[in-house]
Amino acid sequence: MLIGAIAFLWFIIVVLIIVDIIRRPSLSTGLKVAWAIGVLVLPVIGVLAYAIMRPPDGINELQSSEAGSLPGDEQYERYRDRHPI
Repeated sequence: MLIGAIAFLWFIIVVLIIVDIIRRPSLSTGLKVAWAIGVLVLPVIGVLAYAIMRPPDGINELQSSEAGSLPGDEQYERYRDRHPI
């Protein structure tokens, strides 16, 4: 039972890592394919290597969230035009 739960959690981690690799805009297609193959072929080493080498997004998200929040900014105007209110 415990082994099944650990295997299920590991499968979820591998899937989330692969989704993160695919969605990351900073990686080229070749690097995405290489990381995905590495994670699938060597799951433990690939997941640990990607988790260690992956650049953090927190700083970029903070900067981008404040960048388009002022009236007159292009991002603000696009969002305002889409907003239902």
